[in-house]
Amino acid sequence: MPTGSPWTRRVWLSLAVVFLVLSLFLCLALGSTSISFGRVWDYLVGGAADDPAGVIFWQLRLPRVLLAFIVGACLATAGTILQGLLLNPLTDPYVTGVSSGAALGATIGIVVGLPAVPWLSLLALLGGGLALLLVYALGQRRGHLNIYVLLLAGVTLSQLLSAVISVLMVKAGEDLHALLYWIMGSFSARGWLEVEIALFALPLLAVPLFFARELDILLQGEQRALELGVDVERVKKILLVTAAALTAVAVSVSGIIGFVGLVIPHLARLVVGPRHRKVLALSLVLGAAIMGLSDLAARVAVAPSELPVGIVTTFFGAPLFVYLLRSRRRL
Repeated sequence: MPTGSPWTRRVWLSLAVVFLVLSLFLCLALGSTSISFGRVWDYLVGGAADDPAGVIFWQLRLPRVLLAFIVGACLATAGTILQGLLLNPLTDPYVTGVSSGAALGATIGIVVGLPAVPWLSLLALLGGGLALLLVYALGQRRGHLNIYVLLLAGVTLSQLLSAVISVLMVKAGEDLHALLYWIMGSFSARGWLEVEIALFALPLLAVPLFFARELDILLQGEQRALELGVDVERVKKILLVTAAALTAVAVSVSGIIGFVGLVIPHLARLVVGPRHRKVLALSLVLGAAIMGLSDLAARVAVAPSELPVGIVTTFFGAPLFVYLLRSRRRL
């Protein structure tokens, strides 16, 4: 349980930013070809370089690391939003069905043999958007968005689309390896185009900060929030669409990466308490840094081969989540 003054919590946030910067430099420096920290700094300050290490840095490593950090921030922020809206600590960004819709879109692209760039990401975005529209329509009741019906619709749709994906996997043939690698989540062979797609999510990361007060009030229940003057339906719709859009963008460029959106919000609340403005800020920073470090582990753990980053986040996230649950029980 977080203790101490607001000053102490600001110190934690400052330490998290330092952790983010150090993680960024570590991820840029290490890999199958290591680059010294001094040279990393020179590349960042001096721009493009023609030497072999410079080509690796600018064409391969920098876009991949930036993409991992953006995806981590998106998933952690989406998880924080949905856990606040649904008042459910077991909620993660994938409960809305958007991830399964995105996965189905990318699966279709792989099976029919479309070029990975940019078609897989575009089809994934399209699939995620259609899944959101369907779940949103099912959750509407006389102009009222029933968040629990929406949750059940999302889970049901996820199961249905997962079954369709399984059928396509059976028919995939020689594309099965690429399909499995994408579904398990990976930043392998991602480049600047995927970074440009992911950049569309950056403005969305700021949206929940404008509704932090409303999320705090919603912790007391919808009826109490209405009594305190919160436009509950408007807040739910804006934040739900924001979380779904963040998830769709993340899945479209990286595949499905588990536990980041589930565990990071819990970790943030453990450090700074339940106030959403601080939780959102810390979740964004921690999500970015931890995703980057997870991708670094995926790159170096079995070098020269590479693990799907979703495996790394599961190995990290599952034990940590169990620990956090046990810690909460003792408090």
